Parts: sequence; structure tokens; C-alpha cells
Amino acid sequence: MKDLLKRIVDDQAAASEVLQGSAEPQYIEALEIDTEAQLSAKLSGDFLTYLSLSNGTDFNGLVLYGANQSPDAPGPGGFWQGLIVTNLAWRESGDHRQYVILGETGMDLLTADLKGENATSLDRVSGDTIERFPSVAAMIEFYLSSHYD
Repeated sequence: MKDLLKRIVDDQAAASEVLQGSAEPQYIEALEIDTEAQLSAKLSGDFLTYLSLSNGTDFNGLVLYGANQSPDAPGPGGFWQGLIVTNLAWRESGDHRQYVILGETGMDLLTADLKGENATSLDRVSGDTIERFPSVAAMIEFYLSSHYD
């Protein structure tokens, strides 16, 4: 995941795109607490590792949520898609309480169950399972690499 994220960041920097950087440890710790309190869920170690490398990604139609952003407190370039605020919005607009949404594409929601396991992509309209992954890291790597080309 680290090498792939570095390639993407290098490409974005070369194109003068705004980069999010890595999440500060205190934001990751606060996110873990807030995820349990507000979403009744835990995050996988894989997603926490991702955040330590990138505090959100917006790349070629793929958005992976960050640790602390919101519409009221966006990150660089106006990136507002923090994990808590986006999951609360998804929960208001539909039945998305049985999992945590880690990111999205135009077609898919990237999810893990409330224990931070069972990485699954779902059709964002129907909710049908698109694919199951052996880990959250494998799902993130799959989507990063498929959006890289």
C-alpha cells in the first residue's frame, strides 16, 4: 500500500494537485474513539495504517476517507470527506448502519463490518455485494491500483 500511495502522491504532486499528507497520530487516536462512540464500530489496523500514510485520497474517481475532515473543517484543497462525517451522512440517507464505509467510487462503497473486518465493496445504489476481499489493505490496494491506470 505504501509504495502505491507514494506513486500516486508523486503523480499528483507533479500535476500540481493538492495533497492531504498523512494523518497526525492524535487525529487517528481521536478517530478510533469517535468511531466507537458515534458509529458503534472499530476500525481495522489496515485502515489506521492507511491513515498514517494518507489522511484521505481523492484520485481518479476514488475517494478514501480521512481521519478528521468535515465540511466545517476541510483539509487541504477543500477535502471534507472525513470518515465520521461521511458515515453519519450515509446513515441519514439510507440503511448503512451494519458496516463502516471507508471510501467510495462513482459506483461502489468500500466497507468493513463493525468489527473492522470483512472488507467488501458494495454497489452504492442497490447495496449488492460486488466483491469480498481478504483484508481492508487488499481492498484499498485493489481500488488504488485500479484507479491508477
